[in-house]
Amino acid sequence: MLKILTLKPLLFQTTLVLGLLWLNLSLNTVQAAVDHDRDSPLQPTSDPFLSLSLSPALQKSAGIKVQPLVITRHQPEVIRYGRTLPQEPLLQFKSDYFQQQARLKKAYRQKQLAKTQHSRLQAEADNAQWLAESITLNTVRSAAELQWGKKIVTALTEIEPSSTIDFSDRSKTLLYVDCPVDEKRPMPATIAIAHRAYRSQAVTATLIDPKPTTPPAHSGLRFFYQTTAPIFLPGQPLVAFIPLTEQAISGIVIPETAIIQHLGQHFIYLKKDETTFNRQQISVNHPVPGGILVTTPLTSPYGVVTRGAQMLFSEEFKAGIPEENDNDDD
Repeated sequence: MLKILTLKPLLFQTTLVLGLLWLNLSLNTVQAAVDHDRDSPLQPTSDPFLSLSLSPALQKSAGIKVQPLVITRHQPEVIRYGRTLPQEPLLQFKSDYFQQQARLKKAYRQKQLAKTQHSRLQAEADNAQWLAESITLNTVRSAAELQWGKKIVTALTEIEPSSTIDFSDRSKTLLYVDCPVDEKRPMPATIAIAHRAYRSQAVTATLIDPKPTTPPAHSGLRFFYQTTAPIFLPGQPLVAFIPLTEQAISGIVIPETAIIQHLGQHFIYLKKDETTFNRQQISVNHPVPGGILVTTPLTSPYGVVTRGAQMLFSEEFKAGIPEENDNDDD
């Protein structure tokens, strides 16, 4: 009797384990059937971290949009910001400079006169006054050169202007463009400027001085330009389009909506066939109107994904993560 009672719990445990195993197998079979019945969900191809397969029906429901790859020629540009330069501070400096210059000339005449009067004390006093006026004039000029550069200051302090900078011409507008302090490339002779970042509305501006200034209140480099377009107000903020190359180069313009940024890298998705999308890394060194000009070869009979790229990126890495059931082998 005791032996029979001992065997019953063991038999019950064995039956329970077998039942649980059967239930788990049944659930896996049902899940597999459900997955099979779905309209071809995203599945990784041979390399799950480079490409995905997506049925045409799911592409439509996900709103995937593809743009053909078209080779074109562009001059890559980078955007910088600046402002038009009001003429009042420039004209005020010009007035102050000539007044100080007149005081210096007067002090010099006093010094020379003291020499003829054979008065040592008066000569020393007049010489000290002349030195003080000379230092003041040099200080005023140096401060202006730090602010606006030597070429602008020279044009302001000429008695008979010989520079192309004409401050009396109201049809010309002075402006500056700010660049990072580590800017390596020389500034081009001409750039495009606009009220806002609308490249189609930009007008041309001409470089005044290739040497930048470093104003005390500014941490970067400042370049001065001049434009004849009478559409800007004094002190108005501007957007400058700086060409990165001297000549136009060939490439494919990739819209910004097609570009994914991840860990400092940039990717796009190319549609290789009716169901396959391949991810490809690109360089973003050549911004152009409408996106990025990619100069490396891109091959796709369908084109680049311009809508839905972020969804593909998320699903690609999701497909590469093993499910919990895959590790439940014990």
